[in-house]
Amino acid sequence: MKKTKFQNTKKETFNVLILNASLKHTGKLSNTEELSRLVAKYMKELQKDIHFEFVRLSDLYIPPGVKYSEDKNDKWPLLSEKIIASEIIIFATPIWWGSRSSLMQRIIERMDSFDEQYKEKGRSVLLNKIAGVVITGSEDGAQATLGSILSVLTFMNFTIPPECCTYWVGEVGKPPGTNRRDRLKNKASQVMARKMAHNILYFAKLLKKHPLRLSK
Repeated sequence: MKKTKFQNTKKETFNVLILNASLKHTGKLSNTEELSRLVAKYMKELQKDIHFEFVRLSDLYIPPGVKYSEDKNDKWPLLSEKIIASEIIIFATPIWWGSRSSLMQRIIERMDSFDEQYKEKGRSVLLNKIAGVVITGSEDGAQATLGSILSVLTFMNFTIPPECCTYWVGEVGKPPGTNRRDRLKNKASQVMARKMAHNILYFAKLLKKHPLRLSK
């Protein structure tokens, strides 16, 4: 995993990190990535000076734990640098057995390491960062999965805009190819993607001009 190539943040420049928790590796079709890229497309239409980095978590070695680094091969420290360098982080996950994927759960667990810096500095490094969520699946569970993710992110100091989620949940039992075809035609998912893109950028600009500050 290479070090972040994000641009230096200017007044109206935004770095967006999209964490794809699909269990599929790079090169394999991911509905979660396609829907994330739709959100990115609408964001790009609204904001020209914006930089995206897509990370397929299944390609990284991120062991279980809550420390900043668990061993010498741990890729979490590098990924955490990318999170810190971003104004906007999108957490994208498929639904597996009614919940977020194991990879998304792993990222949430590893973000616990940011608490160490919180205790030392009295300020979370995640303060003034915007979070968004993308969810895909072939059965019901998008709202429950969204709720469980956002409840964690808000306590970690992320700012949660209204309508900051896009999801697609297909019919049970349909093959992935059929679900993909239906998703691409689904107007509701496209409307959610547009609203999500708009609201995330609106709040990112607002926080850049008027960052949250902790009271003494």
